[in-house]
Amino acid sequence: MRFAFSPGGQVTFGASIRNPGPWPVTITGIAGEGGPADRHIFKIARLAVNPADEATAVVFDQAAAVPFSSIRIAAGKELPVFVTITIPDVQMAPGSGLFFDDLSVDYEILGLRRHQRVPMGFRLLVQSASGHVPR
Repeated sequence: MRFAFSPGGQVTFGASIRNPGPWPVTITGIAGEGGPADRHIFKIARLAVNPADEATAVVFDQAAAVPFSSIRIAAGKELPVFVTITIPDVQMAPGSGLFFDDLSVDYEILGLRRHQRVPMGFRLLVQSASGHVPR
């Protein structure tokens, strides 16, 4: 996914976090990048999910998403997530870009706290204008 660089602007995208294991997990935190939040290039402005239970199917619908809070994902199920990030308010060289391609997920399984980088299946690229005029 490619978005135009707009200093201080916001971009919303959707991704899915799947639990491929045999036991349920509880997602306790999601970030666009690893490490301390004050060092993230992209700041998360809003995080929303489409929860489902055993009786309902998962729907990837941003209009029906609710704000994120700790949420359980059953074995073999997935959680649609909508992330709104704020683009850094910095100057960039023409044609350059910033990207990431996974989410940093904190979760609990069988009473143990874990952290894992989860591939989104795509690269999110925020790119500045090329700076040269096509002929």
